[in-house]
Amino acid sequence: MADVRFLMGSEEGEKQTWLEGERQRLKSLHPDMETVQLFAFDVDASSLEEALFSPSLFSSFTLVVLKHYEQLRKDSPVNRLIVRYASDDSGLPSQLVVLSSESAYSLPAPITKALRKEDIITFWELFENRKQDWIRGFFRKAGYQIVPDAIRYILDMIDNNTQAMKDTCSQLVLFLDLERKGAGGTIQLEDIASYVSHTRSEDGFTLFAQVAKGDLVRSLSCLRRILVTDSRGYMSIVSILLRQFRLLESFLTLNAQAGEEKAFENASALSSSGVTRGIRTVRDKQTFRSARDIYSLEDCARIISYLDSMDIAVKSAGGDEVALVLEMMLYTIIEGKGRSTTLKLERELFDDSLGHDERD
Repeated sequence: MADVRFLMGSEEGEKQTWLEGERQRLKSLHPDMETVQLFAFDVDASSLEEALFSPSLFSSFTLVVLKHYEQLRKDSPVNRLIVRYASDDSGLPSQLVVLSSESAYSLPAPITKALRKEDIITFWELFENRKQDWIRGFFRKAGYQIVPDAIRYILDMIDNNTQAMKDTCSQLVLFLDLERKGAGGTIQLEDIASYVSHTRSEDGFTLFAQVAKGDLVRSLSCLRRILVTDSRGYMSIVSILLRQFRLLESFLTLNAQAGEEKAFENASALSSSGVTRGIRTVRDKQTFRSARDIYSLEDCARIISYLDSMDIAVKSAGGDEVALVLEMMLYTIIEGKGRSTTLKLERELFDDSLGHDERD
């Protein structure tokens, strides 16, 4: 059989570590090895066939890496080619590594049948405590300590895999080294907020700031900038809004019981990365003051329930549907306060908002 590996699962960091290790192993056996990188969303069977079956004029071995396999149609000729390649026992001078964010259960039956059990490797997402330990250890090696709230903030704003954590934490270290001239020290929540304000133009948190004001036009504008500048930015929007509305619900409850100062100090929210406690930055305090004037406790409860139900709907939407689903979601939150609305009313509102010039 030809050498094929399917790397499955959402843990991109460990996947890349495995791939780099395999690349180095093959390089030691074939110093002139050539690497060909292809993407499932634009690959065709002929280009993959050429890479796998046709000997290179410049190297004795070819490593072919096919990325984003989850975007390939199951009836694609590429799958039939992979089955043919996996069954080839002629000693082809190539190896195929396929990367997919989905689980092994999503593979087409002919692919699963053609592969050996050990050819399919699944990289599972880290448990929450391991993610926090990973971030803490990363900053310790760079000469920094980091408080728990700052760790949770980082985990809330990125995809839950070590590749995203590594990219974000590396950029944060560079930012802090410049700010503090490499002096190290403790990273507080305010440091992460400062980093975000300097380096990220729009994300789920800036979107919530507009939602908190009840400003649909600016919210839609912010959403569109997120979708244009980050092709996967929509994946975290629901989870961030859900976290922020839970924090708002806690803030409103405490504000009524003990006053604003205590509410800012003790408001808390449960998210996928743990419990976030406190509203500390000047900007965040102003955001929650604005939200207090727009949303009641009853509104928050309704919106939280609504967002809970929207996570799967947003992540399962494809292509142009994503923008429409998210626009409808913002309308339901801002205008309906979590109450379901009709498509007709939503489209009327979107058409009206698009007809206005964007406000500063």
